[in-house]
Amino acid sequence: MKKLVITLALMLAAGTMFAQEVEKGSKQRWNHFETNRFIDNWEITVGAGVQTFYNIPNEDNGAKLNPEGFAKDLTLAIEASVGKWINPIVGLRLGFQGLQFTNYFAPISDPAMESTEEGTKNTVNYWTIHGDVMINLTNWICRYKADRFYNAIIYAGLGYGRSSLADKDYNNRINEDAHNNEWLMPVGLINRFRLCDAWTFNITLSDLVVANRFDNARGNELNRYDEAAGNSDFSNILSVTGGFTWKIPTKRDFNSYAPIDKAAYDNRISALERDLQNANDKNAEYQRQIDRYKKQLSDKERELQEALRKAAQNTPAMANDDVTLSIFFPIDKAEVSDKNIVNIKYLAEVIKSSNKTYTITGYADAATGTEEHNMELSQKRAENVYNALIEAGVDKSQLKVDYKGCSVQPFDKDYLNRVAIIK
Repeated sequence: MKKLVITLALMLAAGTMFAQEVEKGSKQRWNHFETNRFIDNWEITVGAGVQTFYNIPNEDNGAKLNPEGFAKDLTLAIEASVGKWINPIVGLRLGFQGLQFTNYFAPISDPAMESTEEGTKNTVNYWTIHGDVMINLTNWICRYKADRFYNAIIYAGLGYGRSSLADKDYNNRINEDAHNNEWLMPVGLINRFRLCDAWTFNITLSDLVVANRFDNARGNELNRYDEAAGNSDFSNILSVTGGFTWKIPTKRDFNSYAPIDKAAYDNRISALERDLQNANDKNAEYQRQIDRYKKQLSDKERELQEALRKAAQNTPAMANDDVTLSIFFPIDKAEVSDKNIVNIKYLAEVIKSSNKTYTITGYADAATGTEEHNMELSQKRAENVYNALIEAGVDKSQLKVDYKGCSVQPFDKDYLNRVAIIK
C-alpha cells in the first residue's frame, strides 16, 4: 500500500505542474488560454448508481470467494464532489463516495450469517474521501470549445476510506470494534454532456482500488480467509453512476489569447524606425530652407537699413528718390518688433526731411486665415507702423494708412506677405 500512496502523490504533483505555464510579466496562460481568478470555474457534482465489489479468487488455497471473481449482487452507490478547473484541460476536485457493497467469503457455520454453497454473504458499509486530478481529453485533443456537447474526462487521485460490517450483531460477536481504515486510489472516466451554460449530465465509470482487507471487518476468527482472498493485494469497487454538475455562477469559461508574433513585432519596429529617420531627414532639409530664407531676409533688411542711414545723412542720391520700407511680421501677429523700430526711426528722419506724404499699406498672407480675419490683421499692422512713426516724430499730415488683407500679395512667398509697406 505504501507504493500506492507514493505513486498517487507523484501523480498529483505532476498534474499540478502540468496545470499551467506562466509567462513572465503577464497573466498565467496555458495553451493559448488565460487562466481565471481563484473564484472562477468551480463546480458541484452529485450522482447515484450501482456498484459491485471485485477481486481475483484463488481456489487453489481452498477459498471459494466471489464466484467467477465478481460479486453477484449490485448495490446502490452515491457520489458527490466539489471541483475547480485550472485551465480548459486540467482540473482538481475533492470527492465523496460510499454506501454499501456485498462480497462472499468462505462458508461458515453461523446461523446469524447468510451462507450458501458459494460462500457467506458479507454486506459492508463504507465511505471514502478522495482528491483527484482531472484531465479533459476532448479539450486536450480537439482544442477547447465552451459549448461542446460532449467531453471525455479521465481522473486519478488518492483518498482515504473506512469500512465495517453491516450486520452489527454478528460483528460485535466477532470483534467489538471491527472496522478497516485504508488508503485507496480512485480512477475513472466521466462522460459529460452539456445541457446549458450552467448544467451538465454525467455518466461516470469509476474504480476504487483498495486493499483486500477493506471488504470485511470479520475479526481475528476469520482472518485466515483473507490470506486466501486472491492472488492480488488489491480489490476493486466498480461503479456506474449518473448525475449532474452545476457550474458556480462566477466566470464559467476561459478566454483565448493570441501569442505575440515577435518577428512581426520586430519588423514593425524597424519600419517605424525607418519612417522616423526619413521624417528627421525631411525636417533637417526644411530647417536648412528656413535658414536660407532667414539669411535672405536678413540681407534685405541690412540693405534697407543702409539705404535709410544714407537717406538720414541727406545723401543727395537718396533725397530725390522714393524710399520704400517693408516691416515684416510673424504669422498672425501685428506687433512691431524692436528690430523694426530701429528701421522705422531711420525712415522717420527721411520723412521729416522731405515734403512728401507716405502711405502705410498693411497685408496678410493668403495661405492662412479667412478673408475677414486677414483684412482686420492687415489693418492692425498698418496702424501699428503708423503709430510707431508718429512716436518717432513724423507729422500726421505726412502719413496715410491703407490695408489690403489677403486680396493683394506683394511678394511671391507667403511668409513675405505678412508685411506693412511704407512707400
